[in-house]
Amino acid sequence: MLIADWVALGLILLFAVLGLLLGFGRGLRFFTKGIFGFIISVIFCYFLGGLIIKFDFVQNLLGMLVTALTDKNTFCDVLLAIRIDIIVYYVALFIIVQVVRIIIVHIISRAFEIENVFVKIINRFFGMVIFLAALVLTVMLVFQIVCMIGGTAEANFIEMLSGSKLKLDWFYENNPLIEILEVLFRIEIRIPVEMTPAV
Repeated sequence: MLIADWVALGLILLFAVLGLLLGFGRGLRFFTKGIFGFIISVIFCYFLGGLIIKFDFVQNLLGMLVTALTDKNTFCDVLLAIRIDIIVYYVALFIIVQVVRIIIVHIISRAFEIENVFVKIINRFFGMVIFLAALVLTVMLVFQIVCMIGGTAEANFIEMLSGSKLKLDWFYENNPLIEILEVLFRIEIRIPVEMTPAV
């Protein structure tokens, strides 16, 4: 086995143990607060913002804002030119999503921490699942960063993974984060060249 395989096994074991020790409740709170929570809210607003803005009551509120600012003064004209109604909409949606996310996470995490033997077992199991999922996501992100850097750094990284018993080289080449980022940000990310196993 390669050094990369042993490192991967060590990380899997570490994250699995952390998940078992901390449980799903604590893990959920950890992975949905701070920058993680901010990113989750931004993604939610990005995907559902276009749908929610079509609701009649939302259109009426935004129309009232535009009407209130129309033909008032030069400053209001500038605000309308930069689509202040859309800016206000997304800021308000983000705040609402943040509050709702915090409430939902608090309820779910507390429910998983009830003093009950069955609930404790479920809490530990799903704690391990959420921590391992976080590890996989982190590895995909690291692989994607290396892929986007390219050049010698990528070539050396590919060589380090080549022939992995855990199929890390295959995972690098078929990183699903590439497609996710392309859909999310509507950009084309370079697909790494096909790797050849070390002889």
